[in-house]
Amino acid sequence: MTQHITIETASTPPTGSRNSRLGLPAESEPAIMSEIKVFNTPCLDLECFLSAKAKLRQEGLLDSVLKANLEYAIQALESMPVTKRSNVSLLIEGERQLVKFTSGNPVIHYTVKLGGGSPELQQKIYVGARLNASNISASHFAGHRCQDEFEPCLEQAQKAVREGGMANVELRVLCNELQLTYVTHQPSTTITVRPECRISLGRALSLQKALEVKTWMEQRGMMGKGLLACFQHLLSCYSQYQVENAKLVLQSEGQIIELISGRPDYHNVQFYIFADANNEIQSQRVQDIDLWDYD
Repeated sequence: MTQHITIETASTPPTGSRNSRLGLPAESEPAIMSEIKVFNTPCLDLECFLSAKAKLRQEGLLDSVLKANLEYAIQALESMPVTKRSNVSLLIEGERQLVKFTSGNPVIHYTVKLGGGSPELQQKIYVGARLNASNISASHFAGHRCQDEFEPCLEQAQKAVREGGMANVELRVLCNELQLTYVTHQPSTTITVRPECRISLGRALSLQKALEVKTWMEQRGMMGKGLLACFQHLLSCYSQYQVENAKLVLQSEGQIIELISGRPDYHNVQFYIFADANNEIQSQRVQDIDLWDYD
């Protein structure tokens, strides 16, 4: 089974920085911050967020960036199970203000900040001196739908950890909206798990399944214009792709999604649907024993 895992080695950040005094990861520090506003709560729920938002507005601290990031945090955490909203901390960045929510004894540390012009939610879990496969729990992935339905990111992350554990590392799991990092003491090496997008169609493609996958990708912000054109073609001509043990590869603008019926490692036929620079659709059917996949 193919795994997309990269390993990078980086120098350890200097100690004694302002971030370390605040107990924050080095990469989380905005340019200039005036202070941290702290809210303690039993659970990160809508009531606590709305109460904090009103207090921040009353004190004149709710700048446009903080407001956008707070609203994104509310939306992202609202869809998570209670287990991922209790015993956690949440740091939200504004233009000149940091806001921190703390619930119980935090296991998961969330940060909401601007990334690429829009808010993003980062999750960190500090595991101590060594990272073991047992540290990577299914509860940390609760509410997340992995984009690889044949080998989920949870399994890939556990397999990336050597037997006996690993020291001085951080393990990053990047899977559509999920940005989850496991951190040991003084990490100098970064291991990144980035699953392929492989969707199981069951026995064969159906119109209902194609629509469900399209909607899911749009909701997660994964649908570029070219890929949308591929899906529109697929929906309008889906009957010609209703073949058992088939792999449909949709590709555009560097995005690739595989829709697979039957086994992931064996296909009677492969279909390639791709959009060119003008979003014009090209398609190809390949049925050749030399191109069958064996892993």
